[in-house]
Amino acid sequence: MYKRQTDGSIIRDDFIKLHYPCYWHYDILFGLKVIAEADFIKDERCNDALDLLESKKLSNGGFPAEKKYYQVSTNVNRSGRSLVNWGGVSQKHMNEFVTVDALYILKKAGRLS
Repeated sequence: MYKRQTDGSIIRDDFIKLHYPCYWHYDILFGLKVIAEADFIKDERCNDALDLLESKKLSNGGFPAEKKYYQVSTNVNRSGRSLVNWGGVSQKHMNEFVTVDALYILKKAGRLS
């Protein structure tokens, strides 16, 4: 999902930075969500990505948005614009949108009670 098959290295650092919404940028959160929705999340090949996702859990139980690819703007000529503020970016504070997806994934994987 995020590692090279040849040597196990991370394909791209952006793949392991949680963000919301997905738009045109991939990360493990989006990949795991698609696999969870297809009911393949308990496949052992997901374990590394699930472990990485769990490692990003904050002390309050939430998950951060570590990156964003949009700017809130009503300017129709602006590239990468969004009319919605998706919660911002912080290493220490929970992003509600990322948290909902992360908890859904972990529950489907049997990693939450």
